Amino acid sequence: MITLRCTRLIRKRLHLPEVLSESVTSTAALGDWYVHLLRFGHDQLVMVTSERSLLTVLLPAKDLRTTVLPNLHAALRTLLAGLSVAPDRIDREIASMTPVNFGRATNRRVLGSMNDFAFEASVHLAAGEDARSIALRLAETPMSAIGPRRGHLGYPCDVARDLLGASVA
Repeated sequence: MITLRCTRLIRKRLHLPEVLSESVTSTAALGDWYVHLLRFGHDQLVMVTSERSLLTVLLPAKDLRTTVLPNLHAALRTLLAGLSVAPDRIDREIASMTPVNFGRATNRRVLGSMNDFAFEASVHLAAGEDARSIALRLAETPMSAIGPRRGHLGYPCDVARDLLGASVA
């Protein structure tokens, strides 16, 4: 089970109530997922970021109400395979991501990291990169929010591999 922690823009897009009951914490290894709408001119993407690892995927914003979960599963599967996570570990994580609850985005550390990722993604989108290659780049971006200790940097790909019990193949 996971909780999709949605920003106000996403809650509005999904027609969720303004006041959501406090959701339970995710049982998936990568934790709750934060969901935010990004606008780049006429283009719109949805950024989805793991609370525990800051692993991030970009999804199409079109038909979000019906596609958010299948698109998240597919993008995460592709990203984890690109990070050399074993297929059985990927399958286990994807299976643990249902059912889904919805909650409010509350973790400022994650939201701040998503702002950093949004800026980086805009640069790569402007250079013509696709969502998959951008997600791989973001996975290798050093982030202080997940550093092993204060003042040190951590990498979303390394944290995700540790949480999934996977090592680089």
